[in-house]
Amino acid sequence: MLSKNYDHIILLAHGSPDPLWKQPFESIYNEVTEIYGAEKSSLAYMELTTPTLEDAVAALDKDVRSVAVLPLFLAVGRHLRKDVPAQIEALQTDDLSIELLPPIGDDLVVKNAMRTAIAQHLGSA
Repeated sequence: MLSKNYDHIILLAHGSPDPLWKQPFESIYNEVTEIYGAEKSSLAYMELTTPTLEDAVAALDKDVRSVAVLPLFLAVGRHLRKDVPAQIEALQTDDLSIELLPPIGDDLVVKNAMRTAIAQHLGSA
């Protein structure tokens, strides 16, 4: 079972026409499926590549009622303020609740990891 009683989680990345760009996200997704299972998780892209958020929702099992969308974005921008909420609103039904979570970049663990990586690349002051 996923936390907060979600039936399914969709990891949402931005998207790029470059197939190599997808590799880090597919790697993260593969690790997530090892923990939560492929039947409880999906990977989707906001634009420029597939599967889209619409594709991921269309592929959900009919018993799924509650979905969390976790953006693999560093910050909230136009896409997370306007585009993705509009997509989610269009995809929700009386039988399917979809919640947009804060972007992964808002997480303190991610911010600390980025600070550590920056220090390793630049050295300590």
